[in-house]
Amino acid sequence: MDEPFTLVEERPHPGPHHLFTNVLDLTSGRTADHDLQYISALRSANPSLIVTASPAYNIPLRAFAAAGFASCELDTTTDSFASWRGFNPPALRQQRGTLAESVHFAKFHYVWRGEDFVLFTVGGMQYVLKERREGEGEYGPSGVTDELIQTVGDWLLSDQEVVWVFDGYWQRSKALYLEVMKATWDKVILDEAVKKDLTSVTNKFFSSKQIYEDLGVPWKRGLLFHGPPGNGKTISIKALMHTLLDRKDPIPTLYVRHAPNTYSIQAVFNRARALSPCMLILEDVETIVTPQTRSYFFNEMDGLENNDGIFVVASTNFLDRLDPGLSKRPSRFDRKYLFPLPNEHERTLYCEYWRHKLSHNAAIVFPAKLCPAMSRITPGFSFAFLQECFVATLLILARGEDDDAYAARGDGDDEGLEKYELWRVFRQQADILRKEVEGEEGQQQQQQQQQLMQGAGWGEEGGQGSTYAARGGEPTDKHTRVHREQWSANSDAGLPDLERLRVKDGVLPALQYPSVKSEYINSAAFDYRL
Repeated sequence: MDEPFTLVEERPHPGPHHLFTNVLDLTSGRTADHDLQYISALRSANPSLIVTASPAYNIPLRAFAAAGFASCELDTTTDSFASWRGFNPPALRQQRGTLAESVHFAKFHYVWRGEDFVLFTVGGMQYVLKERREGEGEYGPSGVTDELIQTVGDWLLSDQEVVWVFDGYWQRSKALYLEVMKATWDKVILDEAVKKDLTSVTNKFFSSKQIYEDLGVPWKRGLLFHGPPGNGKTISIKALMHTLLDRKDPIPTLYVRHAPNTYSIQAVFNRARALSPCMLILEDVETIVTPQTRSYFFNEMDGLENNDGIFVVASTNFLDRLDPGLSKRPSRFDRKYLFPLPNEHERTLYCEYWRHKLSHNAAIVFPAKLCPAMSRITPGFSFAFLQECFVATLLILARGEDDDAYAARGDGDDEGLEKYELWRVFRQQADILRKEVEGEEGQQQQQQQQQLMQGAGWGEEGGQGSTYAARGGEPTDKHTRVHREQWSANSDAGLPDLERLRVKDGVLPALQYPSVKSEYINSAAFDYRL
């Protein structure tokens, strides 16, 4: 006869609930949607608390705390912790790399405005637990948690010491902001009248909302910078951005580097509308408005939705390649500014800029009379080529590679320039670069002529677009039709749309791609569950 036996039922371990146990259990592949399981487990273990799930890329609670607006203390006494720690290489070889971490699971005690929260992070999701208040249901929403989410969203949109950059997705760039703050108009070699016109047109636009409304015209404008590469378009854009950030009411800038499809264009204009009034920079606009995207772009630009307060500045090196709907229609780009190759006077000013820049270096003798001489031997050079000439010269001097034999070519040294080592090496480098410049010169001159002719041409609607030569040119009068449109402000005060926003989170920087944990579904277990 068989001995009787007793079935021993396994009981859960006594003590506080550990969500980490559920994480380990569920990653065995029993379900494809872990999020629902985590929410259910947290509700069961904390019946008096409301559980709110929020994606970290949308509302980065730890970044908000790291900025000093809340406290976020890691809790490893009541639950576990899991992360990857690694090393991010330096951006420059001379610098040191940094420790980095990707947190996969953590529990925090979060305090904001005297309110205590429990915060779990599991992968890219955050689970915020808050006690129920009177009138709040079991499943929420929690009024205090919603207020926290709204505040974090407002903080993301209000930070002025960043530049919003779109390169496939939106990110806030502190590095570009710092570069912009270094870019001032005194460092831009540009006709003073054009500098004044650019700043005046831009500032007047952002100060004239009421005037536009009184006239019944859309509050939007567009400028187009064009000309051969390396002649000041980018530095002028940065100086313009700096001008707007220095206003009493700072104006944010959205900088678009790459938007190759309609989804990207939609994301660009949606963000511009959300941050209006703002300046929208479309760099190399010919790569954005392509035959595949032109119709969609024009619909967004023309404002099927409300585009009030959006000041668009586009740049291109190839005006002749632009769609006529961009280059010839004044209702999209009201004024065009040509940035041609610098003339002799402007090249002299650029050389004086370098002379001032090197004035602290006692090892380099750079008298004032070298500047006009350098300008005379560099006809057809763009600012980019002049910069390369100076950089190559300084590198040779730093290595002590001056070829004294080159000084034998006096070329009528009436000014006694050959005794200066800087002049000898600069002249040598200019001769080397001239071959490349002369190979491009014919093409650039033809392109400039086409751009001047196109810029002053008649638009599609019969209106003549304004064209400014950025160095000494005079504007041509334009006559445009005024398009009236009815619009109403969006009064929806819902949560901010921060889709695809990436914000660095926590104390350590995140590990760089491809250090992303992948989740796999155990198909056998999944089939069993079904």
